[in-house]
Amino acid sequence: MKSRAQLERGSIEYRVVGQGPAMLALNGGHTNCDSPLGHERFFLQQGYQLVIPSRPGYGGTPSATGRTAEAFADALVGLLDHLRLAQVIVVGISAAGPTALQLAGRHPERVSALLLQNAVTGAGFPAPGMRMGAYLVFNPVVERWTWAAFRAFARVAPQRALLTMMGSLSSLDPAQVVATMSQEQRQAALAFLQTSRSGAGFLHDIRHRCGDVRRITAPTLIIASEHDGAVDLAHARYAAERIPHAELVVCPAESHLLWFSPSNTAVEENMRAFLPATPISG
Repeated sequence: MKSRAQLERGSIEYRVVGQGPAMLALNGGHTNCDSPLGHERFFLQQGYQLVIPSRPGYGGTPSATGRTAEAFADALVGLLDHLRLAQVIVVGISAAGPTALQLAGRHPERVSALLLQNAVTGAGFPAPGMRMGAYLVFNPVVERWTWAAFRAFARVAPQRALLTMMGSLSSLDPAQVVATMSQEQRQAALAFLQTSRSGAGFLHDIRHRCGDVRRITAPTLIIASEHDGAVDLAHARYAAERIPHAELVVCPAESHLLWFSPSNTAVEENMRAFLPATPISG
């Protein structure tokens, strides 16, 4: 069930699920707190409580709460105070990477560990050749029509819609990517993509900055897909070279949506090995 916190720095829509040590899960671009989190079931099975906010411009969190990554990182501290959480594991997915990095860097005492998944960690997102296209199709005036058209396309020709989306999410041939997916994964990927909305959030995302990641002190696991077509592998390497004691795992996932890959089992094993060693206080 969604909730809304009225905080000093603004309003934040969020969802809490599960019981146990707290994990703050920051979903990526075109998503909100209700969007299917790729590893939600895995984290719950590991015994964590997930706190999943809608980032500014997405869902019910207004842009005014934090148009920059550092502003929303500061607002999230207010959410942690509201929930009486002294410390959390932070998961930063895709375009939420800058917010996760700013939170860990600006408020190290609140972050016990940092887990990045195909996360943006530096300048150059999206790729220069794609930036203008992002402004055109994902701006708040037209994004609802962009996603409505995709949902209509997916209803009429689901296989073609999946191939089209994988064309922007993988560096491999889309047909090769889809061929590796089970029927269940294909349906789940389509369901995930069909819930997408950009709101005003994605235009905030492409302006976000990560700050000085060298100041991050929390244990950090960086997971990146070798064939990610949305966030270049250079982002993961940039963070791994600069965050002290960071561990980088490059997996052979065929696309940006690594949880819909046969290699996801190995990804979960890496996360399982990382998480139990994490000191947590609540």
